[in-house]
Amino acid sequence: MAITRRQFIAAGGAAGVLLSTPLLAGATATRVELVNGARAIALGDNQRLQVSDHGRQALWQRNGSIKSLTTGAAYETRIVAAALDGDNLVLLDRGQRQLRWFRPDGSQARQIDLTELLEPADFVLHGEHALIADVHGHRLMRLNLRTGASQWVESDRPLNGPASLARTGDRISLLTLGDRRLHHFTLTGHSLGSEVSAMNMPSGLTAVNDQLLVLDRCQKQLCWADRSSPLLALPQTGAQQLAHLSWQPGSNLLISV
Repeated sequence: MAITRRQFIAAGGAAGVLLSTPLLAGATATRVELVNGARAIALGDNQRLQVSDHGRQALWQRNGSIKSLTTGAAYETRIVAAALDGDNLVLLDRGQRQLRWFRPDGSQARQIDLTELLEPADFVLHGEHALIADVHGHRLMRLNLRTGASQWVESDRPLNGPASLARTGDRISLLTLGDRRLHHFTLTGHSLGSEVSAMNMPSGLTAVNDQLLVLDRCQKQLCWADRSSPLLALPQTGAQQLAHLSWQPGSNLLISV
């Protein structure tokens, strides 16, 4: 699974920079793309969301077109995560504490206020439920998207700064920044225990072909969650610029730099 060549090649100008050797996860390879000046979120089906201007501008790239998604109250908006829900796109707005659904034409379909959360940081969808990490509130919420009913999800240890979520197969993993722990849950929110990450400063998670990948922004490298040796070294940038990575089937592994 190791990558031996680390030469960078330009790929499409503003589209980003591709690593010359793909990331190998299981029997499948995926390209690694470094995206400058925006938080790039892979959505699958060759779609992505580009978030810029401190989370205030969101551009949905879909079927060769780009839709600018208007969220209102621009200076209070901070889009931090996104996922597809059927044909619609769901955005998590940390600033206004909301989930918002957008149709393919860019119009807003619905929204859910997350008034119980202090600072939502990430979410994953599973059926009619969402698991939402509250980084400042140190909690993880399981929300029924149909009824609005919610419950707090508990782990074997307190959740110290829950910040990043990823799904691998039949479980969901959560990274807590305060203690560098990886917490694991069933899809229904039952705890499977936790472990200390081997990374110096883990800052983000994603799942690549059902393998959990961790970004270490201190050492500027990627590692599989169950291994301490680096999988891939990243370019020398400011630590604050290596805080997000994203992958979905059919997309590149997107790393914001």
